[in-house]
Amino acid sequence: MTVGIATSPALVQRWTTGTLTTAAFNAAAQTVLVACVAAFNAAPTVTSGGGLTWTRRVQRVYSGAYHEIWTAPCAAGASGITASVTGSWSGAALKVYVVTGASLATPVGATGNNSTAVNNSNVAAYTSTGAGSRGFLVAVEYTTGSPTSTDDFTAFGDSSHFWGLVAAKAANTPTAGTSVTFNLDAAGSGTADWQWAAIEVLTGSVDANVTPDPVTATASVPTPTVAYGAGAHPDPVTAAATVPDPGVSAGVNAHPDPVTATTTVPTVSVSTEPTELVSAGPVTATTTVPAPGVSADASTTLTAVTATTAVLAPTVRVDATVIMGVVAVSASVPGPVVDAPILPGDKVTRAGQAEWQGFLLGSGTPYSWQELTGWRTLPPVVSGNVDQPLGHGSYDGQPYLAERTVTWATLIKAARTEIGRTVRDLELATGISTTEDPGSLVIWDFDDDQPYLVYGHLTQREPGPVNRQARLGLSRGVIQWVCSDPRRYSVVRYSAVIPLDVETAVLNDGNTDTPEILRIPGPATTPQIDNLTLDRVVGFDITVPDGQTLEIDTKHGTVVLNGDDELSTLIEGSTSIKDFVLGPGPNTLLYSTASGGTAGAAVLWRHAIA
Repeated sequence: MTVGIATSPALVQRWTTGTLTTAAFNAAAQTVLVACVAAFNAAPTVTSGGGLTWTRRVQRVYSGAYHEIWTAPCAAGASGITASVTGSWSGAALKVYVVTGASLATPVGATGNNSTAVNNSNVAAYTSTGAGSRGFLVAVEYTTGSPTSTDDFTAFGDSSHFWGLVAAKAANTPTAGTSVTFNLDAAGSGTADWQWAAIEVLTGSVDANVTPDPVTATASVPTPTVAYGAGAHPDPVTAAATVPDPGVSAGVNAHPDPVTATTTVPTVSVSTEPTELVSAGPVTATTTVPAPGVSADASTTLTAVTATTAVLAPTVRVDATVIMGVVAVSASVPGPVVDAPILPGDKVTRAGQAEWQGFLLGSGTPYSWQELTGWRTLPPVVSGNVDQPLGHGSYDGQPYLAERTVTWATLIKAARTEIGRTVRDLELATGISTTEDPGSLVIWDFDDDQPYLVYGHLTQREPGPVNRQARLGLSRGVIQWVCSDPRRYSVVRYSAVIPLDVETAVLNDGNTDTPEILRIPGPATTPQIDNLTLDRVVGFDITVPDGQTLEIDTKHGTVVLNGDDELSTLIEGSTSIKDFVLGPGPNTLLYSTASGGTAGAAVLWRHAIA
């Protein structure tokens, strides 16, 4: 997707207490609203119509003034809405941008805020974390006069409060890791007093909520000839149609850009050992000699310190050499706190590699690929049949797969001086789990296919016998996992928004059913989702408040609202939560409510292969 700015309402400002509101505007589906706010004397709050949820993304507070940027995803679109700034402030300015092509799930990457006294300054707002992102900024200048910028900007202010501007970059940042700057030019040429805050809006990507436009394709489909006992294989159909790009990275690995984390190292407190003085020879004089003034730094051998004093007779010079002892300095440096999702398969970059709980095996590592079994094998099938008590055979039941056992044989290769550490690294990465929660195993076996993900427990690890060959740097080994869920999933998780009362097709590009996560934002009363393809439905006798989300996890069979278990609200006649899955191929879903629900319902899933 490409980030762009659609038609947006004009900047509004108010220099008395009250509520500041934009003119009415429209926002298309799959857009993100970005609100740049400056408020005097109190923190602002951004609200709007359309059932949207606003989140503060960056804030700078200076001398009672607040410089903030907020965002709100608008998945289903909204017409004739207004945005407002509320609070006990005495003056404020608000500019709302309607942004297209942005990620609804994770709209903001980097942020920044700072100040400068340079009148005409190009401030470094942030370092971009994604390719194709767009920058937005709000800035206030506390001297007299209306400021300008070489970026796309709108100025605001008056002489009783402050002057400022909001700005957006005219073009998207092409690559990640780019230093993004904004131009701030105060009126006049004297010393300025700029305070600013900025954010990076990311393009739509993996896990974005995407609703492609309907595609009307006209084609002549030949009638397939079907023989009894054989599958139907219709000829390929060539249909010409323009399909809008949903901006989903399908079939590829998710590789987020590196996260730059900073930490503050506390000042080290240093103490030194006592000073050792070397006395001079005897002095034949009665006098009081002042102690020499000694200034000593840690871990330093000082030169001789000369102290002189006037004595009646004779004149005496006393030299003293200060020898510092060894200074031992210890400091506890807190580790950086990084808020970043752990993505299974993030380290797998090519065929011939495997990743267990973030530990890479195979090509490019000391643990080369020798043999893989149980990966593409169909696990044992549990028929589900029930014996007939008074006749031949059994009653047909629903077949299920038993657990999958995956075995990886490896040849460990390292230098003679490093083989022990290499084997130990493998041992540390393949310890037994302390909980029932399975770990993630990703394997990419063939160049012309894709990596797949399973969840399981490690059940065997044998680095090989410690013999002469092993001591020289070669050791054969075996690792084995048992996967209670035998399905292999796509590494990429897909998502879509199901608009209210609109039949929407989503594709499970696999050969077996796959669990899903359903998210229903409020306000919504008695929400219900139908899978028309499988003739299954789940409905809930509950009201989801505005600003909260009902989450249904069909893999684990849970229904949660604001941290509370709401499984008991399942309406009679609904399918059990664990049975509400996506079948292989296209699935047509329908979302309905008794009231509310205009934001639609989000569905997240992975393709599943047996």
